[in-house]
Amino acid sequence: MSQERLTRHEISWLLAQEARGAARALREGVSQLRKEPGPSSDTRIITTPTDGPAVETTLDALDDAISMLSDLNTGARGATKARRGRIDLAALLMDLSPNTRLAIEPGAGTEVFGDEQDLRRMLNMLVTQAGSTQGGAAEVKIRRQAEWVKISVELGPEAGTQELERRWLSRMATRHGGWVELEGGTQSIFLPADGASDQREVVELRKELEQAQQLGETYARELAAVLTAGDIRTEPPPAVAHRGGSQRFEVLQGAAQALQRSLKAMLEGLRADAAMAVSALGESSPLAQSLQKRAATAAEMAFDLALAADCPFDEPKSRVAVADLVKTAVSDAESRAARHGVTVVVKGPPSLPLSTRPKTLLALLRALLHHAISATPRDGEVVLSAYAIDGGVLISAQDGGPSVTEAHRADVLRNRTDPSAFGRPSGVALLIAEAAAESLGGALELRDGPDGEAEVWTLLTAHG
Repeated sequence: MSQERLTRHEISWLLAQEARGAARALREGVSQLRKEPGPSSDTRIITTPTDGPAVETTLDALDDAISMLSDLNTGARGATKARRGRIDLAALLMDLSPNTRLAIEPGAGTEVFGDEQDLRRMLNMLVTQAGSTQGGAAEVKIRRQAEWVKISVELGPEAGTQELERRWLSRMATRHGGWVELEGGTQSIFLPADGASDQREVVELRKELEQAQQLGETYARELAAVLTAGDIRTEPPPAVAHRGGSQRFEVLQGAAQALQRSLKAMLEGLRADAAMAVSALGESSPLAQSLQKRAATAAEMAFDLALAADCPFDEPKSRVAVADLVKTAVSDAESRAARHGVTVVVKGPPSLPLSTRPKTLLALLRALLHHAISATPRDGEVVLSAYAIDGGVLISAQDGGPSVTEAHRADVLRNRTDPSAFGRPSGVALLIAEAAAESLGGALELRDGPDGEAEVWTLLTAHG
């Protein structure tokens, strides 16, 4: 074994660390003295530089000297490049001292993450202390304890003479996230095991997943019990008076604003969980991909709700260019179309004026596009058209999804039935488009397109 004592650079690093801690404690003590005068009225508190020595200046000079000492040590270390990554301490010990008697106890592994040069020097110092006191080959015990790797040696009766080396080992262990423990004649170094934090996060994620599954099963049993007891009404409610189109859209706007606020916190939580799962398990793990997909779905739902929530309640009519609003709606939906792998095609004349409420019309166009994009399979095509017909404007969105039988079209438009039962996308986009069209004086319809696929259209007039 070589280098049985600390080198000049190692001692300078140790002095820099201890001096930095002393300077920090001194600065905190001076600050407390200035803020909290003592009980005696004769105590003199220095409040200005003229009242006494420049304590702050002296402390700053001390910090500068410590930084220079630390930089000198860093410069000496930087001359040689060492490998940094996953280090097997058992293999490093055998390479460092082949004559060392190594006792490895069963565990989950002896790898740590760190700088090989630092770890080699720490083990060298630990083994040298044990060997020098025992007068022969040192015996080192290494084992895995939960999230830590423990390296222990018996120092013998002369352990008290190694105080400087023990302080250096303690500082180095703290630097690597561990600590040094001295119990009787046994000195141990605890270092965090490589991958322990990742494994802990995986275990926590699995626990959360199990809890969510148990909670879902509980809700399912409660719902089944309620259905069996007949506490839920299954007969249709009595007919109510038809509300005007503007009033119905205002009610939908209020509901969208409330849902949007509630969905915001849920969306942030989903994104955080997805990022945690990707960091812990990797992007290819099923749990990470499932959480990312759910976060993307929730984000699209929040954006759909914003279509209605952002419309003003008392928007006045004005002369608008429908063709320009169509271009704006298509531009806003480009990112969503790209995610779904869908192409959007626009048809209609370049000039198409209409007297209407512009923001509500833009919400109608965006909702039609969002619904059509969700309904169209990947590599499909959505056609958004706007033409002048009989003193009004005919707006239609033809998607690549399946059509709906005529008997169920009204229920699908007003979301009175599950659209997925007919191969149509679920969500609020179509409901928002139907309410917006009604508030503008039109009526949204669902029909078969020219190619046998679904087409959603409405006719808006200047008097709507």
